[in-house]
Amino acid sequence: MTQQLMSAQAPPAPPATGLPRHAVSLSSWRRADYERVWERAEWMLGSSTETLARTAPGALLGVLFYQNSTRTRLSFEVAARRIGGSSVGFCDVTTTRAGDFYQESLEDTVRVIGSYADILVLRHTDDDAAERAAAVSPVPVVSAGTGDREHPTQAMLDLWVLRSKLDSLTGVTVGYVGDPACRYARSLVHGLATFHAAGIVFLSPDGTRVPDDVRATLARARMSWRTAGSATELLRAVDAVTIIPFELSDFHESAVRSHTRSARLDQRFVFDAGLLSRTGTGVPLIHTGPRGPELPPETDDLPNVHYFEGVTKGVHLRAALLAELLAGHRRR
Repeated sequence: MTQQLMSAQAPPAPPATGLPRHAVSLSSWRRADYERVWERAEWMLGSSTETLARTAPGALLGVLFYQNSTRTRLSFEVAARRIGGSSVGFCDVTTTRAGDFYQESLEDTVRVIGSYADILVLRHTDDDAAERAAAVSPVPVVSAGTGDREHPTQAMLDLWVLRSKLDSLTGVTVGYVGDPACRYARSLVHGLATFHAAGIVFLSPDGTRVPDDVRATLARARMSWRTAGSATELLRAVDAVTIIPFELSDFHESAVRSHTRSARLDQRFVFDAGLLSRTGTGVPLIHTGPRGPELPPETDDLPNVHYFEGVTKGVHLRAALLAELLAGHRRR
């Protein structure tokens, strides 16, 4: 009864309008493109499962994951099902002709699976893989992270969550915790630049640096940037904080199966409940996952920590993006 009532009262879906054909880089995305996806994602948050299933019935998502993933891959697959579609593909390249004796090229794999599916999502170890895939694909391509280049949907998601906490992204200063050479950082900076954020403060592992291309993006956008020496200093300087795993695997490897983690993360980089209750009570925090000691589980119940909210909303964000790209492709 409740579901039927929700379905009957659900507002009509926002009209699908023209996004870029692919979502492989945020460097060319406009403010209106983000707003369009977020509007549809908000609509999806308030809609019943029956209403969502009528969004793209029968759509088929092709999943090409040359690199390990949990949240990103599964949220895309769940998103496809939520909007009435399904998915095919692989999450272990060694089970395919791309990863065995034949070493089928990325371009051929994309063209093959693109002939089966309506849209593709790709995670790959090569920096230029998403652009190469988009150049030959017969259907839209979404990057789920390629090498060190970009991770567009993670940035779209986190900016959406942060905007909901801050009301606006214009003029804000965001704290970034983790290696600034990570692919997520590149997508995040593109997004912040599009919304005219004021600046970014980096809290980074010892020995890392802000890469030249990220500095250039910040300079073009006239965004300030600096570094902080501790979590306490960062919290006092920013409006919101986004965190990535403090220890990263090699994004140019399909799977990193052995790694010696640091015995204990330096307390300068830990956002624990004690620090947040003393210093950061008004600063929203998000984490891309998988989280480590930089954001302990003891923080889960704090009102300004939105780790699992981001996990949940990741399905809606990716469902909205798939729906918009599919609608645009069908009109072409």
